[in-house]
Amino acid sequence: MTISFHGVKRKLFLAVAAAVLVAAIFFLISAAGADRGIPGAQNSDRINFLTKCGWQVEQEPLSVRDVAIPATFSKVYQNYNKLNEQAGFDLKKVAGKTCKQYVYRVKNYTGKEEVHATLLIYKGKIVGGDISTAALDGFMKPICRR
Repeated sequence: MTISFHGVKRKLFLAVAAAVLVAAIFFLISAAGADRGIPGAQNSDRINFLTKCGWQVEQEPLSVRDVAIPATFSKVYQNYNKLNEQAGFDLKKVAGKTCKQYVYRVKNYTGKEEVHATLLIYKGKIVGGDISTAALDGFMKPICRR
């Protein structure tokens, strides 16, 4: 009686090859995800993003400061996050972190004089923002629409 390992070796080889392929795909997806996001580290990155959203802004920000995103969202932050979700952002991803906030003066918003574009940056990526005015009859809107 002869036992053939030829079929077993082939199945073992295919199983190992499939495992290697799955690991390679997982690695590539993880590596791509690490760089995902909208660049915002440089002033030119932020200006380009705002321009793509349809906003003409002054070249230099009015203010730059650190903003702590709370770990647990109050009703105000829940509402602000809903506004950000309309633009494709989710501040829950940076809950408990400190972001850099850049505020730019918008030059092409019709009907209002002092309108600001605010961007939140975390680890060099744009993670949120809004278009707003502080006037008594003011507003706050998504920075752009998805």
